[in-house]
Amino acid sequence: MDSEATGQTLPIFVYGTLMIGQPNDYVWQECIESFESAFINDFRIFDFGYYPVMAEEEGGKVLGQLVRLEGTCYSRTIQNLDFLEGFDPKHPHQSNFRRIRVFVSTDKGENIEAWAYIGWKSTVRKLPLIEHGDWGRHAAEKDETIADWWAEIKTVLDDTRRSGGSAH
Repeated sequence: MDSEATGQTLPIFVYGTLMIGQPNDYVWQECIESFESAFINDFRIFDFGYYPVMAEEEGGKVLGQLVRLEGTCYSRTIQNLDFLEGFDPKHPHQSNFRRIRVFVSTDKGENIEAWAYIGWKSTVRKLPLIEHGDWGRHAAEKDETIADWWAEIKTVLDDTRRSGGSAH
């Protein structure tokens, strides 16, 4: 399961600010072919302040979305997501996050291979655990502080949002 990112075209499992309806969904909205609710077992999410970090942990469960991208903008979107997540495919062990292949389950009972961005266990060790595994619920519970923060923040792809171009 922990095979580092390659050029393989897979759907993407997201669990935080990249989910549809969350602040960073603009990064890829125009390239989404479809999305559905999904979950992944043996992972947990941790509260990094205004976004979550997912890490491997036996017995855990994380709720999210499985997103399929249109083929015409797949490569550009993956590059933007890698940039946003601080992942360098040429130097994966030096990156903030890793993009790895995982298997996620859909509400329809399908098990599908997908990309997911995960943090290092050393990064999450001291972070608060989001017990229920649902960032959307967690963010809604702290909505006042998170909404204020997102209203003021400049994300790493703000120039992309304004210009419609690539972050690179």
